[in-house]
Amino acid sequence: MPRFFLWSLIAIVAVAPLPLGSNRPLAWSLLSLEVGVLLMLWSIHHLWTGQALPVSVKRIRAPLVLFGLACSWVLIQLIPNVPFGLAHPAWQELNTFFGSDVPERITIDPDHTMMFLLRWFVYAGVFWLALQLGRDRAAAKIALGAFVSVAAAYALYGLVALFALGDTLLLYDKWASRGAATSTFVNRNSYATFAGLGVIAATALIMKSRPRHNVPGIFSRERLYDLLSRGFTVSAFGYLSFFLAATVLLLTGSRAGALSTFAAFFVLVWGLSRGVRAKARPNIVGFAIFLTVVVGIVSFSGGFLGDRLARGGDVLRAENFPQALSAIEDHAFVGSGLGSFPQIFPLYRDSGALRDRHIAKLHNTYLESALELGLPAAICLALAIGLLTQQCWRGMSTRSRDGHLPAMGLAASILVGLHAFVDFSLQIPAVVVAYMFLMGIAVAQSFSSRRL
Repeated sequence: MPRFFLWSLIAIVAVAPLPLGSNRPLAWSLLSLEVGVLLMLWSIHHLWTGQALPVSVKRIRAPLVLFGLACSWVLIQLIPNVPFGLAHPAWQELNTFFGSDVPERITIDPDHTMMFLLRWFVYAGVFWLALQLGRDRAAAKIALGAFVSVAAAYALYGLVALFALGDTLLLYDKWASRGAATSTFVNRNSYATFAGLGVIAATALIMKSRPRHNVPGIFSRERLYDLLSRGFTVSAFGYLSFFLAATVLLLTGSRAGALSTFAAFFVLVWGLSRGVRAKARPNIVGFAIFLTVVVGIVSFSGGFLGDRLARGGDVLRAENFPQALSAIEDHAFVGSGLGSFPQIFPLYRDSGALRDRHIAKLHNTYLESALELGLPAAICLALAIGLLTQQCWRGMSTRSRDGHLPAMGLAASILVGLHAFVDFSLQIPAVVVAYMFLMGIAVAQSFSSRRL
């Protein structure tokens, strides 16, 4: 029965990117229904069998409390006629102008606030299921391999759609990001984050098979025999998936996505190599093969990205940040309501260039969260993710086996965390579902079995 829940969760993660990254009402509603039903069935099964949780709640107590505080504040933002003068002044102006009696709330967009809060619950559900199901070593191995396969499949489709299907999006003409690989996503930057997660997962899969102890000499017959008889076959799938994901990542042309992935990749390789004994370090032949693959990827598909790097950044995007800081100053403690950025930001656009554009996303998740939630709740949410990342760091540093999984979680957090400074990938459901899936597995395998 646990394998049923595992494969069901994998299926949800695999399907999530298909309908435009699940960033449409019908798509994310179906995603919410799927996760909710699976979570309910898992809970019923768990209560029926009476087994202890594979990962106890106390192991994630601090992140859980912080996330609960952030969710509680969003619920307070939704309270009609909230007391103590916390309601947004826009409601009073609306009632005065129209002579109406609409309930006043902290959020200026209750519908979007409720919708995004439900998304939070979906993401938390994916993390919880991955955390509990991924505690089993065999299940974690299956989950990692499955995600690498999913990322590689979407990367392959992205390449086919770009070169063989006339640069289309699910057989429709693209209305955004033309000339760039986007797979089933609308925005190239959002897909770059997903592809980057595929690169990180594939790298972890490759390094998992690297021996750490009692390794023969680099030029010994035992090492050569092991490389020829087992090394290539074990790592071939990982190398192929890495090649596909890295190639399509460069072809997205996402500057921040590529740089964030490179930083995460560097941390992952460094983290898994720093504790290895000198005689157990990767052999020269294997390293040369990997370096050749990377150089080939950059040579084949790096030209488009290089041209975009040479052109520099988006000036108009940078002009949004000072306006956002002004808005945050006015909503520093209570926020304007989760998901209310598109409604509140036009009030602060004092530039002619900005007035002519509809800005639905700030391209900085941290500033947007601070505006919508207020600084205290936004800090709680960031700290919750930060503590989970810290646990991955501990697991990478202390675990004698399966250290590649917490290292993967650390690298995934670095990737999405850095990219969130200049884009909104963490507001795309399929990207967050993939990230939460990987983090759940990583955190589950960051604890020693002797300490549970």
